[in-house]
Amino acid sequence: VEADFGLTVTSDWQNQITVSVPSTYANTLCGLCGNYNGNEDDEMMMKNGQVTSNPDTFGHSWKVADIPGCVEVSKVECPAIAAALQHQKVSKMGCGIIQQADGPFVACHAHVDPVKYFQTCVHDFCLFPDQEGVICLIIARYAAACRDAGVTIGKWRTDDFCSISCPATSHYEICSQGCSQTCSSIYTPVKCSERCKEGCVCNEGFALSGDECVPVSQCGCLHQGFYHKVEETFFPTKQEKCQCQAGGTVVCQNISCPEDSEGKDIDGIFQCPSASLGACVATGDRTYISFDGMAFNVSGTCSYILTETCAGDNVKPFVVKIKKDARQKKKVSGIQALSVEVYGLTLTLTRGKRGAVTVDSISHHLPAILSNGRVQVLQHGMGILLQADFGLVIRYDLLYHVTVTVPQSYQGHLCGLCGNYNGQRNDDFLLPGGQQAPNAVVFGSAWKTPDASCDDDCPKDDCPVCTEKKAAVLQKANYCGILTVPKGPFDSCHNLINPALYFQACLHDLCLAEGDTRVLCQSIQSYATACQDAGVVIEAWRRPSFCPLSCPANSSYSLCANLCANSCAGLVDASKCPKTCLEGCRCDAGYVFDGQGCVPKDKCGC
Repeated sequence: VEADFGLTVTSDWQNQITVSVPSTYANTLCGLCGNYNGNEDDEMMMKNGQVTSNPDTFGHSWKVADIPGCVEVSKVECPAIAAALQHQKVSKMGCGIIQQADGPFVACHAHVDPVKYFQTCVHDFCLFPDQEGVICLIIARYAAACRDAGVTIGKWRTDDFCSISCPATSHYEICSQGCSQTCSSIYTPVKCSERCKEGCVCNEGFALSGDECVPVSQCGCLHQGFYHKVEETFFPTKQEKCQCQAGGTVVCQNISCPEDSEGKDIDGIFQCPSASLGACVATGDRTYISFDGMAFNVSGTCSYILTETCAGDNVKPFVVKIKKDARQKKKVSGIQALSVEVYGLTLTLTRGKRGAVTVDSISHHLPAILSNGRVQVLQHGMGILLQADFGLVIRYDLLYHVTVTVPQSYQGHLCGLCGNYNGQRNDDFLLPGGQQAPNAVVFGSAWKTPDASCDDDCPKDDCPVCTEKKAAVLQKANYCGILTVPKGPFDSCHNLINPALYFQACLHDLCLAEGDTRVLCQSIQSYATACQDAGVVIEAWRRPSFCPLSCPANSSYSLCANLCANSCAGLVDASKCPKTCLEGCRCDAGYVFDGQGCVPKDKCGC
């Protein structure tokens, strides 16, 4: 990175950063690099202006952030350092090569002092004796310092010592003037530094496009100062979507969001923010969050009216019901089925039935477009999305998480477990007659549907109180704590959706299930879904060893999948696809979604 006033910053993508500045900056700088005043004695000046001789204290004073997993006390002393010194001094396949009297660097010794490099090399070798790569980085650093001093050095890498393997269509050179072979130099002459550096260089006829060597004819485009690869889609402004085509031409089209709101690019898909909507959530064993944001617990295992229109005749009527699982020891009561009454239809989604919806007791494959397009049911992320044209949106993960979203025009017109949506939390426990319920148990049983025998509460034997000892373990970052940890994968969501409610639900469910990891993964997924529904970009939280997700044939896991947007042509009206993406399985290149799974484009049904 170069700035016109003489600043140059380099990084080798691994563990070396260099900064060089012109002498006009003498006496004006501070930080780990010192104050550049020509005097070495006050180099360890701390942020408060005092000088220290302790490197750890010095480093601490310039720390800017805590990063999870980062420790501050260095492993300074390596117990075996004396033995390592002896071993390395004589080795020609190790740190010794730096100081070797007849070695590749002999011409450089008079120009760049090898001692400090040798000592650093031995120190790192001592700490990581089985990692050859550590040594190679430091020797390469000495080699670079020699080249920068204008010294020609010999070949020091061999096939069995610090060898570099270059990607296809490129080869290794010890001293290359790398910038002439980049695609962007076709459009603007790149300012080349006089210094050469070692590394992989594109073969004849190829040029560097981003991070790969491509035939010169396959070079991309330069647009408003930025380089884009061929076929790359990008968004130069909030209202414009462009694509780079072969030959360097950029084709752009205008895109806009309703009410002049600003959209954003998520994983190559342009998304508009959702308008301010009320959302009600049922999640886990017993946790509910009303439209007005009040969280409460109902431990009953009945069928309930989650929300329905009950006042006012100027809104479209609908009813949403859920059926909870009967209690079993050490098991979380999930949501067995979800039913929605809208436009005279009764739609039912059943747990585990990913590709189907029952419409007035007849089962249909998804996607189902009903009532002349006024109602759509489609797969989204790991679950099912049901949306009606007047703004009702229901998401069900087919396990134990349901979200109901309604437009603001429904304020004050609703009742059920989700409350009355009037902007106030203190009156959400209303009974069907309009009076306030004394507690959550009475409130819950008032909204159960009459058709089932079930329990209103959970006996102590089946739902024991979580002991403090257990809770202490389950609060850690490798359990429920991942939801609330600062700078964690969900940090970007904390200010929009309070993680405390989901954290408490996770603790309860995981305690009940005695630490069952499947329950843990479901709890985390519930919060991840809530965040993504709200349009928040979260970080990857699954690992091969932590909540991995296996995907069906021809698809692979993505943190940001939108199956609807990548469906068989004519399957759904693309303009009605969800505006947000969710984590889930996305079709591999060349395949599209047919409502059930991923198929080649020519195998789409009717």
